[in-house]
This record gives sequence, structure tokens and C-alpha cells, in this order.
Amino acid sequence: MLFAKKPKRSLGLKKAIVILLVLCMSLLQSIFVYGWQSDNGDGTFNNPPLYADYPDPSIIRVGNYFYMASSTFVGVPGLVILKSEDLVNWEIAGHCISSFTGDSKYNLEGGTKYGNGCYAPSIAYKNGTFYVAVTPNGERTRIYYAKDVAGPWNYNTLGGSYFDPCLFIDDDGSAYLAYGGAWENSIKMIQLNSNLSATVGSSRVILSYKSVEGTHLSKVNGRYYLFNAVPAQRLVCSRANNVWGPYGETITLCTAGKGGHQGGIVDLPDGTYWGYLHQDDGAIGRPTRICPITWQNGWPMFGRPGYIGQVESKYTKPIQNKPIKVPAASDEFNSDSLGLQWMWNHNPDNSKWSLTGTSLRLKATTAKDFWTARNSLTQKGQGPISTGTIKIDCSGMQPGDICGLGMLGDPRGYIAVTRDPKRIIMTEEEVVKATVNNITSNILYFRLEMNFMTKQARFFWKDDNRDWQQLGPAITMGFDWQYGTFQGEQYAILNFNPNGSTGYMDVDWFRLNDIPGDNQTPQPTPTPIPRQAFTKIEAESYNNQLGIQTEKCSEGGENIGFIENGDYAVYKNIDFGNGAASFEARVASATNGGKIELRIDSINGPLIGTCPVAGTGDWQTWNTVSCDVSEVKGNHDLYLVFTGGSGYLFNVNWFTFIEANNDEHLGDLNGDGKVNSTDLQVLKKHLLRITSLTGKELSNADVTKDGKVDSSDYTLLKRYILKFITDF
Repeated sequence: MLFAKKPKRSLGLKKAIVILLVLCMSLLQSIFVYGWQSDNGDGTFNNPPLYADYPDPSIIRVGNYFYMASSTFVGVPGLVILKSEDLVNWEIAGHCISSFTGDSKYNLEGGTKYGNGCYAPSIAYKNGTFYVAVTPNGERTRIYYAKDVAGPWNYNTLGGSYFDPCLFIDDDGSAYLAYGGAWENSIKMIQLNSNLSATVGSSRVILSYKSVEGTHLSKVNGRYYLFNAVPAQRLVCSRANNVWGPYGETITLCTAGKGGHQGGIVDLPDGTYWGYLHQDDGAIGRPTRICPITWQNGWPMFGRPGYIGQVESKYTKPIQNKPIKVPAASDEFNSDSLGLQWMWNHNPDNSKWSLTGTSLRLKATTAKDFWTARNSLTQKGQGPISTGTIKIDCSGMQPGDICGLGMLGDPRGYIAVTRDPKRIIMTEEEVVKATVNNITSNILYFRLEMNFMTKQARFFWKDDNRDWQQLGPAITMGFDWQYGTFQGEQYAILNFNPNGSTGYMDVDWFRLNDIPGDNQTPQPTPTPIPRQAFTKIEAESYNNQLGIQTEKCSEGGENIGFIENGDYAVYKNIDFGNGAASFEARVASATNGGKIELRIDSINGPLIGTCPVAGTGDWQTWNTVSCDVSEVKGNHDLYLVFTGGSGYLFNVNWFTFIEANNDEHLGDLNGDGKVNSTDLQVLKKHLLRITSLTGKELSNADVTKDGKVDSSDYTLLKRYILKFITDF
């Protein structure tokens, strides 16, 4: 388990957190009824295989199947196990933990246990039995065991508490736990008895290394490889000829900015190896990515030849010709059990929910707010963009009930219907931001859209007589391991009442991306909305990126930073109209800076300009730099490729392009070669949002040349037509 604090900016440190590893969004992607589909159907796949919060991965192969255990913290059922035939197409197989015991806070009584529960599990297999080691925070280590990963699971409790335990079974069947936390600056190991129910002997230090944890241990060709995470920075590996060591030389396999920082390796049936590791990706959490292993001088280097140390966005699949599978997401609630994608927030009160055969009935629990409400039913948010929708019948509500759809994380919010008066509210951090009064319908639809590219979440509602309407402002999503959930943003179906009640709501269905649970027709990812090149574009509004991180900006909002040589940011569907003449960017650098290469349509696409960036004296001392660009017209994907020396180069707050001299077209909004009252009417309709100007016409409407089209342009255009002025 990694405590993903962002390190202080220092040239000697590697990057801490990377919000999004570059995704090949120019490739055709499909979002199934279930969610993100990694498999492209042509023998290739896009990372991550699961675009959701599956952190602290532990992967093994048993026969022709791979099994992955992942952290779920306070979710119940917890400690998820997934199954795959090719490391790309996964489905949920089961959960080890049915409930948490030993602390009433797991029942949300007298407090909460966010950030606790189960994390950093380790899965192993021996003589027909699966084993999973995990240390619930503050408790003794447990070894879960089952003949089938679908369960049932039982467990033995060991005599000690071993942080981030790695369960390793050697060729002779002997079993060990390697463990350690970053504050200890060492990894220790202790042996287990033959049935893995107790420890044998005492622990020994097998590795001394600063700030290591998240241990994985593998044996390849008689040699032992010890993988450890340096939290939020890098993945390192040590090796030895004996399981107890000595583990001497330690090398870096991958850094956080180039792929991730906690993971290990797994063998394929053909004898090759693939690596796996999670990466901090901001609001979505810490998805797991995979990459081929290249052996160099006996070391398992992450990445293919020529790209060592990099986890790329696209690879040929490790194993071909396996069916496409993804974890379920949508649910019609017409079964006698909940889908495996669902987890309750903390232990549920099982007397307060049921499946009726046609719907999920949630009775109101007593809680002061969403954060402390029991029986919120959750599942993971899906990237890059996902939309969860529920249909509810609230006729069983009682006064004070709050029934709806929430986003659980940091921050959190929800849209819900309440009674007396009956109204719909939208909240952020328990504060009501918007209200709709005079609600009469009992059948309501609530929707939550999570866009992990823009980090914005929005709530919507409708009934059978009204179409979708957004309610309240967008919420900027985030991730907080210390005071939040230590998880990515989640969908949550909720019903609580601060004063308690006997009310209930019936949930007809939950649908991801509005697709019913029994319909598996893929839905292509929509093309991003065009953005005008000649307006100010915030640097943090990228669609994809590699190696960069956002941070608060002294000029307001955020900027991108922690930029190193070879990093880049991608801005999709930029409209250059009739042509751009130059480029401007707002930058800051405490070093010698570097350069911004402007490329279109791919990372190696045509170079349209290079903008030098000099040092400004500090990371928040800003200066505007510019450069000429070669003629570029129409719509393109823009790649800002950052180059320079070693260490961090510079920050970028915003950028824009200056339009080529097309003043002779200014004011001509209908393309007839004239500027008259007809153009004024066209602009008026645009400003009133009756129609929308795009492309060349939108550029021509900016008669004030300030990069935006507003009432000032209308006033100036009117003065020109009335001949009060003769030029713009």
C-alpha cells in the first residue's frame, strides 16, 4: 500500500503522482455495457486493462488462468479476486472478505474506517488451494484460503501484524511472508508452517533500503527476485540465490512518471514474463497496467527493447485469441443476488435492503450525512469517461429521507429526492448547491457523469415528462489518501435519514453509459468537442499526457508541472480555423527551462513550431513566451512535446495561438463576402444560443480580436455596420 504524497519539487527526486498515463484515444475504443474495453479486437490492447481503481495488484498464473487480488479498503464484500486468460480481459471471480469485525466503526457506529480495511493483498497457490495474505489496518495478518476463488473463503489469523505482506511459496512447498513499511527502511521475512496457518521461527531482515514497501517475490530459473515500491516514486528490484538472501544490488525498473511504482512479474505459459504495477492517476485512483519484461543481464526490466523503463499505452496482447471480457457494471436488479461489481460502503445492515425480483429495495438508514450513511451501495468509477444512471420509485419515502445517486470519494456529492417538501437537491461535501422544487413524480432518473480527462463530475435528473437537466455546478474530482477514502471516485446508490424512518426507495436499475445490463452492444467513445485554437487553453485541460502532474497555480486555478525531457500533453480536436501564425504560452521555471515542440496528430507528427522556454527564477514566477508556427488549418490533435536537459524543466499555465492575418474576413459570418446587418443577426442568434457559430465563421465573429466572442463583438460589429467606424 503506497502513501502517495507528492514530493517536494527537487531535481534529485523523481515524480510522485501521474494523473493519467497516455491513452491512444485516436484509436477506436469501445465502452461496453460493462465499462472500459482494453482489447482492441485486432491482437492489440490499450493500457490499462482495467480503467478503474484496482490498486496494489498481486497476480499469479495457475494453469491457463491468471488471478489478481486487489485492495478494496472498507468495501464489503471486500478483497476482490479477478480472473483472466490473457492478462487483458478480466472478470470479477469473487471476494475473500464477507464483512469486517472487531471495530464498531466498520458498522459506521461512532466513526468511520475510511482508508482502513483490507489493502495490499498477496495471492498464492499450493496443492489445489488458493491463499491470500492481507493485514487489515491495525490488526493481525490473515491468511485466507479456498479451493475456488469464487469462494467460500475461510481464514487463519497469524500471531503478528505484517505490513504489506507478500505471500511466497517456493518450489518445495515451503511458504514465507516478506513484509515491511516505508518508515522501517527494510524488508523482513518470516516462514510459515505447512498449511500456512501460523508462523515458524522469527523474522529476519532480508533487505535494507530506504523507504521500501509493497513487496513482491518471484523465483525465476533458480534465482529470487524481490520487488519493492518506493512510495509514489519508483519500482525497484533486488535479487539473490537464496530465498533468505543476501539481496545485494538493487536497481530501478520503472518510475512513477513512466508507468507506476508498485508491482511484480508473472510468467506466461510460453515461458516469457510480463510485468504489472499500479500508477497514481488522480481521481480515478490507481489503475493497474501491464507491460512485457525484457531480460537484461539477468534483470527483469519493465518495457520492450528500446523502451526500457516505460509502460506504454498500447501493446500486442500477451496471449492471442481469447474472448473479450470485462467486469460487469450495469445491473437490472432482477436476480436473487447483487452483481459482483457491487460493494457496500463499510458493513451493511442486511435488514435494510432486499432484492424484490424486479428491483433493489433500500430502506433508509439513520445517519447525519452521506459520509456516515450506512448501506450506500458502491461500484468503481470507470475511465476515461463514464455515466451511471439509476431509475427509482420513491413512493415509499418518508419525510426526511434522502434517496438518490452519489459520488463517493474526495470530494463527494450526490443528487437526491427528499420529502416534505418533495424536492430534488444536489450537494457537494454535504452542502446543498442546487434545488428543484415542486416535484410530483414518484418515478425519477438520476445520472452522474464522471469525466476523468477533465476531472469534472456532473449530476443530472429527469422524470417521464421532462428530459435530462443538469443540476448544480460541476464538481472537480480528486483523490485523498489521508483524509478521503484512499480510493478513486465511486458511484453510490444511497438512502438515509438524519432522524431515522421506515421509508424506502426501489431502484429499478443501474446502467453504465445508459446500456441495459443484458445488452452487450459496444458504444464508441465520442469524439472530443472541438476547441478553438485562438482562445486561451488551460494547460491542465489535456485529454492525454505522459509524465506530467497538475498543481495549484499562483495565477489561479492549476498549472501542469513536474515536466521532464520526453514528456508530453495532448489536446484533442483543436480548431485552427483558416490558419495560425504564432503560439504563446504562460510558463515558469526555476531551472534553465527547455523547449515546447508543437506537433499535430501524433507524438511524431508534423512539427509546426518550437517555442524556447528560459528560466524565470521560480516555479511560480510566470512569463509569456512565443514562437512562430508554420501554416496549420482545420482541426487537429495538438501534441505539446517537452524537451530539455535532465531534471524538471518548466511549468505551463496556459497557451493560445494567434490567428494568421485574415482581417479581410472579420465580420463576415455567413460567408457571402459582405459585412452587413445579416451578419449582425447571425451573431445575435449565436450569443442567444439559438444557433452556434463554428470554425471560420466563429473566428470571423471575434472582431475585437480578444480570443472570445461575446457582447463586445456585437457592439463593435454594429458600430461598423452603422459606419461609426471603418475598421476593426
